[in-house]
Amino acid sequence: MTYPHPVEPLLIELEFAAIRAGFLIDIYGRIGDYPLFGMHRNAAPNQSTGKKVYLSAGIHGDEPAGPHALLELLQEKALPHKHDYIICPLLNPAGLAAKTRENARGIDLNRDYQAFHARESRAHAEWMKRHMQTIDLCLHLHEDWESRGFYLYELNFIEAPSQSDTILRAVEAHLPIETASEIDGYLARDGIIRLNELPHVAGGDPEAIYIQKKHGGINYTLESPSALPIEQRIAALKAAVLAVL
Repeated sequence: MTYPHPVEPLLIELEFAAIRAGFLIDIYGRIGDYPLFGMHRNAAPNQSTGKKVYLSAGIHGDEPAGPHALLELLQEKALPHKHDYIICPLLNPAGLAAKTRENARGIDLNRDYQAFHARESRAHAEWMKRHMQTIDLCLHLHEDWESRGFYLYELNFIEAPSQSDTILRAVEAHLPIETASEIDGYLARDGIIRLNELPHVAGGDPEAIYIQKKHGGINYTLESPSALPIEQRIAALKAAVLAVL
């Protein structure tokens, strides 16, 4: 299979795969010809853990492995039925089409969750208000063109058991783990950036910080090294998601 898919076929495949996996789909906005999908599925009644899980990808258009990882998880019907899910699989389709970090107007959506200059982030936040009063677990699928290995950010302020080591053990079968002791100005250890308080991010709040402020839960931002083959990055992100779930 050739990666990444063009945006239009990718969106069609995401929609079909989600429907086949039992998800309901909202189109919470449109950017040109591209729909913005919000997907949700409740747990099977006899299996429910009562946990609400949020998955997102594609907020940066030059990070294609995340949307493709979510597509494959949906196609494989791999997401366990014991959780309630909310999925936004491609937050920046125009950026993905242009292969740019920013959207078509040059806005970095992952710094726009304070000012809300972009239609994408405004529509996304409004949709989350309707579907995500609280959340237990958030997994944000990202990539980093500067890193040589996989790493993650953990926002965990509720004294819940950390899943970071579990994630990295699952990823090691597919990608090396980042060994740098400092990443983007944050202290890192063995591929983990564990923040004790919400940081101030120049330019505005990222999606993960906005969700932490508004909806709570535990947030993991997963970063695969985009210099390595995309097949490995997709496999690593899938393994990371499933390790937590």
